Amino acid sequence: MEKKERDSGLELLRIIGLFLIFWMHGASSYVNNSLSAWLCIVIETIGNVGVPVFILISGYFGIRFKPKKLLQLDLMLIFYCWTGLALRFAWGDAAEYGMEQILSYVLPVIGRNSWYFTCYFALAILSPFLNEFVEKLEKETFRRMLVLMLVIFSGITTFLFFDITQDGGKGIVNMTLLYLIGRYIRLYQDKKVYSRKKLITAYVAIMAVCIALNGALYVVSGTVQNRFSRDNTLFTIAASVCLFLLFKDLHFRSKVVNRLATHVPAVFTMEWTLRGVVTAYMFDYLAWRESNWHELILFGVCFLLLAMGTVIDELRVLLLGRAEEKLADLEYRGLTTVCGTLKRCILRFF
Repeated sequence: MEKKERDSGLELLRIIGLFLIFWMHGASSYVNNSLSAWLCIVIETIGNVGVPVFILISGYFGIRFKPKKLLQLDLMLIFYCWTGLALRFAWGDAAEYGMEQILSYVLPVIGRNSWYFTCYFALAILSPFLNEFVEKLEKETFRRMLVLMLVIFSGITTFLFFDITQDGGKGIVNMTLLYLIGRYIRLYQDKKVYSRKKLITAYVAIMAVCIALNGALYVVSGTVQNRFSRDNTLFTIAASVCLFLLFKDLHFRSKVVNRLATHVPAVFTMEWTLRGVVTAYMFDYLAWRESNWHELILFGVCFLLLAMGTVIDELRVLLLGRAEEKLADLEYRGLTTVCGTLKRCILRFF
């Protein structure tokens, strides 16, 4: 039986989210005058919804704890992180790296080379318990829990600037909150069709208010802070939910979009290595930082990064995909054996 192609609306959102993240990272690389400061505020406010929509999508579909899949993901991260570290030594950028920085490349998940993937692994391990927990909760209890979590972990941060989790939303607490919001939508709001006009209006209004507030901070302080557009603010979460609902109901099927979306995690991992490749071997786009055209140049660079990363990952899958599957299978068997032995030893001891 032929496998049914997944709807491409949310897959397209993954790609757009990655593009926005790349543009946001580039925009924050340099601010040289008032115009570039305002552009940075706008782009960072819009772009910071990228990671939250990733997690909402994961919550909507539900993460299923599959050790072999996680091991394959880990092998992909190791491949690109080790490659990136080798290139940095070749460029001379890693000459002053300490042992902690090097280990973050050698052991990317444990070393938190990317906070997103470190937290994703933790969330994946916890997912069986989270899924069972929320599926047994009554709808009203689930809703009250989400509201309470939003007040504690997002409301206080948004309006009082006290970051309880001390991570700006780039940690397991905010990721769990967004995951649970995605689960709630899937369990209780999936069949509800929202007005596209209202969703777009709400999204634009939220972004406008957030930009205005960040702009006010810039006018008062003279520095670009973007406090109101951090990952764990109510503005970012609300805007992310609006985008998610908008694309969730965008029903179409495209094999091209779905195929491109499968490479999003790998291209996300490669971002800074790809930027180094572009500046070292193609053209130094950072040389345009003093120009008011810098942000538009970065916009074009984002397309280049996505294209390069997708082609590279297609080649990796083609050349190393089967080897990675076999290696992940061997690792899984080894871990199963070790865990089984430890379990027997502990039971004998007690």
